Amino acid sequence: MNHPAQAKRIHIIGGAGSGKTTLAQQLSQRLDVPCYHLDKIAYEGGAGRKIALDTRLKSIDAILAQPGWVTEGVFLWWTEPLLEEADLILWLDLPFRINGWRIVKRHVQLSWAGTNPHAGLGKLLRFLAHVMHSQTTRTVIAPKAPDDDAATTRAATAQVMSQYQEKVTRCTRPAEVAMFRAKFMRNREFS
Repeated sequence: MNHPAQAKRIHIIGGAGSGKTTLAQQLSQRLDVPCYHLDKIAYEGGAGRKIALDTRLKSIDAILAQPGWVTEGVFLWWTEPLLEEADLILWLDLPFRINGWRIVKRHVQLSWAGTNPHAGLGKLLRFLAHVMHSQTTRTVIAPKAPDDDAATTRAATAQVMSQYQEKVTRCTRPAEVAMFRAKFMRNREFS
């Protein structure tokens, strides 16, 4: 990996269930910088109504005004200022079979605990179908607006990441994520 050992601005991108939230929290603790979950900037309560683009962009500006941060989300286009200013971009590009299993596991655990904001088998199945479609669509869908989250696919992510390849670390297997985490947590040195 060819990244600065002193990365203080890290953006993690990847599909639902790829481990973005967990890794972001761990890295923000290690760096002693704030962690931002972009779902909470994009949707009311992280899963409700869509927040207006101008409000999203103001939130991004507030993050960028800080000397260090870790952000995580699946979003493209409206998050480009984060990609531009990040010292390091982690792309958790895991296969759907892994992400899908993690989504089901999380859904069951939250439902069992009575804390699932998306309770119900129908919601789970619709979400899995959406995630599978976004991760397996091979063509880029042109976004209708910078906050057209429905156009965010793996193919679109690959296209956007190619613009920042000098600072992107792409992990395609859980073992690669674990190796990155261990190395970063141990000494934050990259070779």
